[in-house]
Amino acid sequence: MINRYRSPYPNYIHQLFITPSKHLYALKDRRLKWQDKAMEVKLDKIEGADKEHVVHYIVADHTSAAFYAEMRTNKTLMTPIEFLMRAWKKKSDFFFHGVPEHVIVPTAVSSKYPEVRGWLEQLGVGLIPPSSGFQAGIHQVRTWENDVANSISLHSYLEKTPCTLDNISVNLAKALRMANDGEINRPGVRMSRKQLWGMPVENRPPIRYME
Repeated sequence: MINRYRSPYPNYIHQLFITPSKHLYALKDRRLKWQDKAMEVKLDKIEGADKEHVVHYIVADHTSAAFYAEMRTNKTLMTPIEFLMRAWKKKSDFFFHGVPEHVIVPTAVSSKYPEVRGWLEQLGVGLIPPSSGFQAGIHQVRTWENDVANSISLHSYLEKTPCTLDNISVNLAKALRMANDGEINRPGVRMSRKQLWGMPVENRPPIRYME
């Protein structure tokens, strides 16, 4: 087991998050709405929630903080396997790809989707439980949620139409590119997530990606 998450190069360790939104949900007409007061919705009970809650799917590279994200609701959930297969594929419109050597999977995710363990083992990917320091990665989820909320507001302002579940995908793609192109907040680092992810590292193995 890896007790200290020190990754020598990108795609060594990924962090997986599948997190119900604390603030975003969809109305019956599919408009997306922000609620200031945080909603406490657990992943294991999300299907039975009264509202149609947004669910964030994020996989982040530990070395560079580069990440790939998708959004669903509790009525259109997908499994971690479905999400990771797309995240790790080579894409024509986004740089993030590659099967890591290890994945940090939250207990809530591995408990709800126990099949992910066997799938990762078949791929030769080590499944490691989150340490107490794993919670530090939650800031990435919060930042992404704010990015999504800003994208929703910008769409409504520019297009003069509500942002709905049907038209959010284009805005999410733009927000994802902007988040990865922005300069990362680390002491002495003046590079973007995308640049850090692609930076040559000695002894870095070839990137293995999903077919």
